Amino acid sequence: MSRVTDEALALIHDHIPNLREIKVSKACIGLGFTGVKLSTGHVGVCHSLLGELAPRCCQIVKRAGRLADSPAIDLANLAKSEYTSESVVGVAALNALSQVVLDKEKYLITEGNFMDYLGEKVRKSNTVALVGYIKPFIEVLRNKARYLYVFDRNPTLLDEQILPDTACEEFLPQADIVIVTGSSIANNTIDHVLELSQGAKEIGVVGPSAGVIPDPLFKRGVTIVGNIKALNADRLLQIIAEGGGTPQIKSAVKFINIRPKP
Repeated sequence: MSRVTDEALALIHDHIPNLREIKVSKACIGLGFTGVKLSTGHVGVCHSLLGELAPRCCQIVKRAGRLADSPAIDLANLAKSEYTSESVVGVAALNALSQVVLDKEKYLITEGNFMDYLGEKVRKSNTVALVGYIKPFIEVLRNKARYLYVFDRNPTLLDEQILPDTACEEFLPQADIVIVTGSSIANNTIDHVLELSQGAKEIGVVGPSAGVIPDPLFKRGVTIVGNIKALNADRLLQIIAEGGGTPQIKSAVKFINIRPKP
């Protein structure tokens, strides 16, 4: 079965002429996020997933020092890597190239908070699953839903209210609404998570890492994708390089929600 990343890369090839002429102008691997800026000015971001890395000595990325000036599609192909240190860079580059397509293709794109849309869909009768710890979402969802299941693979986050991601097998098929962090694209769990979520009436993928061209997600039942669009690329990369997270990057981006056209 073709994966989300495989299909996204194929669409990039289909939609962007002279693809190999687009170069990486800058790549930044920060403690919170990784960012890639293209020669077109577009920027893609991915969570750095440092907790899932096993660095060799002080090395995170073998190609460090050679990322800038390389064809962007070469970096984007790293999104298929089984090594998280490579896939994070690959997804950031893939997200940057996806911004080129989003500027041209026709989707329903609105500005605003993801939870303002999907949160309104939650009823007291619903079972909601949140795949990936997103603290601001948890309180909102707990107050709205009958049941809320939160999953994460980071062992430091696990407690009586946060389950290991292996528990998705049991609980995701029971959910009416599923919210998945975009980081699942980088750690290669997105396909299985969406497969387990097919009984849900609403599926959202959200976060700065969720900037991939959305067609493969929509094809798998996703109803809304919440991500970011850079307003000031250089400012965004500076914040990433200085270890900033979502609270800091707000000054350099706008939050957008993407839905398929009927």
